[in-house]
Amino acid sequence: MTDLSKDSPKTAAATDFRHDTGQVPASTTHFDDEDPAVAELDRALARVTGLRPEYDREFTQFACWAVANGYRVLPASAQVLLAYFAGYPGTLATQRGRATAVAAAHRAARREPGDPQPVPSTKSAFGLPSPTEAESVRRVLRPQRAERLAGHRARVEAVLPHLPVTGWPDALTARRDAVILYLAAAGLSWDTIAGLRQRDVSLHDTVVMIGSQPLVELTATGLPTTCPVAVIRRWATVLAYAPRATGHIELERLLTAADDVTEPIHQLLAQWADQPLLTRFDGRGLADGVVDELDPLTGTEVAEIVATRMAFDIPVATVDLDPDYYERGVAARARAREISDDLDELFARLDAIADPLLDLSRESMRTQGLTPD
Repeated sequence: MTDLSKDSPKTAAATDFRHDTGQVPASTTHFDDEDPAVAELDRALARVTGLRPEYDREFTQFACWAVANGYRVLPASAQVLLAYFAGYPGTLATQRGRATAVAAAHRAARREPGDPQPVPSTKSAFGLPSPTEAESVRRVLRPQRAERLAGHRARVEAVLPHLPVTGWPDALTARRDAVILYLAAAGLSWDTIAGLRQRDVSLHDTVVMIGSQPLVELTATGLPTTCPVAVIRRWATVLAYAPRATGHIELERLLTAADDVTEPIHQLLAQWADQPLLTRFDGRGLADGVVDELDPLTGTEVAEIVATRMAFDIPVATVDLDPDYYERGVAARARAREISDDLDELFARLDAIADPLLDLSRESMRTQGLTPD
């Protein structure tokens, strides 16, 4: 067991932290070896070695807080790290420093049986899945990120209705590319998307979660064409058959069936859990790889797919106004008001000239015995 005496630097930091934040009464700040929480803290700290001193202290403080509040320390979820940030506010630099320490600890942690596998191609690929790689945490640490990705998602939702979900073999790549577009708009890197395995995806009726942190969560919208849950389910149908020797035959039948035919599989199958989430197809609809073993896409291919699909020329239903439309509208109305005022003055002057002439004409007609119309 790690030395938890008062002379231990980790114990001193943890004791001070718990006492200062009011998590334990002052009379009980000395650790009791019989306390299950202390034993859990000891196990968590013992799994991490070789951290820089400043990281070690920051992670120890986080671990103390997590154990005191009944949260798992290693690996920690994104929700736990966000709760830590909320409980102990600080500047953006302070929170980034805390996140860096937690990430370093997850990378250095010794793996144990039952630990979730990190998503390949992420920074924690050789340790434990780090909560700092979750999109929800990244948006807190990079405030401008949310606005930028919201624009990407809006574009994706405009493109998706133009990707076929039936037909052969175009629907194969269209269904796959719809998944890629959503994952890219959610903030995942090209390499992370390419490295995903089917086990990294948790598909539910109301949400899709990627990674154990989770890295991203895509919430159902209920719109069949663009709902992320529906998009993943359609791709799950393809993945259920793609690794099989005759899978392309069954897929052609399903993707060219009548519209009222229900596809039999809408979930990722446990038997293909270690298979890549994404693969490529040839012109016959055959997936790349050997039987029961798909070949994954590369990060470069993912980037090319995103660039190609996002460049799709969407038919314009409405005219977009340029950023200066308001100022130009105000100026146009001012000019119209000026012209209207000038016309009013002109008409008044014409009336002043015409009225006497009209009176003179009527008087002339009366003297001649003529009645005007």
